[in-house]
Amino acid sequence: MQFGGVRLQRNVPCVLRDGVKLYADVYCPNGTDPLPVLLMRQPYGKSLASTVVCAHPVWYANQGYMVVVQDVRGRGESEGEFYPYLHEASDGYDAVEWAAKLPRSNGKVGMYGFSYQGATQWAAASLRPPHLAAIAPAMCASDMYRGAFYPRGSFALGELRTWAFQLARDTARRAGDAEAEAYCARMMASAGEASQLPISDADDALARYFPAYYDWVEHPEYDAYWEQFNWLKPGANATVPALLIGGWYDYILDGTLLSFETLQGLRGEKGEAPCDRLLIGPWDHIPWGRFAGGVDHGPSADGNVHREQLKWFDYWLKGKEDALPANEPRVLYYEPGSGVWRRADALPGTAAVTAGKRTLYLGNDGRPANGALGGGRLNAEKGAPSVDTPDVFVYDARLPMRVESYLPVDRSQAQERYEILVYTGEPLAEAISLLGAPIATVRCQALGGPTDLVAVLTAVDADGKARLLSVGRAEIDSGACPADDGPCEATVPMRMTAARLPAGARLRLELTGSAFPLFARHMNGVRLAEQFGLGPEQLHMATVAVYANGTSSYLELPLAPEIQYELRSDDDERDDGRNVRDVRGA
Repeated sequence: MQFGGVRLQRNVPCVLRDGVKLYADVYCPNGTDPLPVLLMRQPYGKSLASTVVCAHPVWYANQGYMVVVQDVRGRGESEGEFYPYLHEASDGYDAVEWAAKLPRSNGKVGMYGFSYQGATQWAAASLRPPHLAAIAPAMCASDMYRGAFYPRGSFALGELRTWAFQLARDTARRAGDAEAEAYCARMMASAGEASQLPISDADDALARYFPAYYDWVEHPEYDAYWEQFNWLKPGANATVPALLIGGWYDYILDGTLLSFETLQGLRGEKGEAPCDRLLIGPWDHIPWGRFAGGVDHGPSADGNVHREQLKWFDYWLKGKEDALPANEPRVLYYEPGSGVWRRADALPGTAAVTAGKRTLYLGNDGRPANGALGGGRLNAEKGAPSVDTPDVFVYDARLPMRVESYLPVDRSQAQERYEILVYTGEPLAEAISLLGAPIATVRCQALGGPTDLVAVLTAVDADGKARLLSVGRAEIDSGACPADDGPCEATVPMRMTAARLPAGARLRLELTGSAFPLFARHMNGVRLAEQFGLGPEQLHMATVAVYANGTSSYLELPLAPEIQYELRSDDDERDDGRNVRDVRGA
């Protein structure tokens, strides 16, 4: 049939090595000439084709590609039983080799798509199918444990429980269970209510239609279960050229950055020349637009991402050498606050890119630092006058402090809570650019631990709005730092960020016990990794004292390099992506 000016074949079968049939829709431009293939494998129904962020297959077909969108095992029209990620390596290998032999295929296959569709690319690439020439995994991880499910060592409850109900909903529909389907849809729509439950609470619909959720929470530490979903581990074969796409506010950003860094390490081990690219926009997981967290990032915020992907595949699948100039820096990222897309020669935040750091010291003016109107200060000078009396917060696991996402939302109202210690800096004398992962080093004591110490970094504007920049957590074990033995030092690594802060803006650091439901709440009194199966009666209180005397507790801020590559809008960057200029002192 003809659709959108191209030829569409529905439900084309692919027979896997074990006899299971997967079905795909195939889009081809009219004609008879051989074409490279773009393959997407997804669990949400092949008609969707990741169009929540990706161009429709019709667009790619009109650019001279055969586009194949396939339902993975046990989803959509395909046969078999679905278990997330379990079969995607071998099934992906078979699907690539099958697609390479389709009529009109020229034998070169690329894979694209985001989220689960990105993970299927890493899985297939790990077995190195002979006809797989390039991939473009977006908003996903190659190491599912560290990069997606347990970032910073804590279960990503808010995102994953909602996703589990989504997958359970679709499985219930396949089974014809309308009642369970409707229930799961309601649970998806009320993510906050679902997240209030202990992460291991029994749910009949999840247990019946998506029991994998309980495997996720029963394996809180990296073990053999997660090893099978780490497709870039040492010695891996996954060296297919990759264009990685991430978002500064995406909950899987850690996974995108870790994948890029690991891939470069593997190339070095194998003596291969670096060929991969990284693109990071001002985006949440969905959508990839200009408005995120209530901030207008400008008309160029989309990064022309469709054409960036097209250039990538034109180079690797069509042999268009001018699509990716050899001297072009391999990292392209948007700098929130300046509205500028910049290029870098290496991964943002690494020693090769970061120019230096700025250290701010936690102090006080003699009043408790509880709440934004308290006495907490971030001092530019070490040893600035402060009172030795420690600041103390109480974290009640029954009423956790909330951080809903990584979006740059205004946290000024939340910062009025006295369960949060708040340290605010003086107005910046000049603009600065942050690029990298902030680190909070805190001298503290804990009663009622183990517990969590959560650090949240925000930027306060002239109107008093405090926009989230980064967040991190570390577990404080009262056994390792008992209260009667004096304070100890806790290091809280925070998530990578990029931001241009104008003169007059103030930096603010929050310290508290939770960032719920972004991270699973710590129940207190038992290690986070041992909390599976514990009920609400195990939700206790913990008390943390922070020594903010102007010296022993501090925040390290990573600064962007003085020399960067700024895209020049006057050279129509959106068309060719090659015009850059050096920016010194930016």
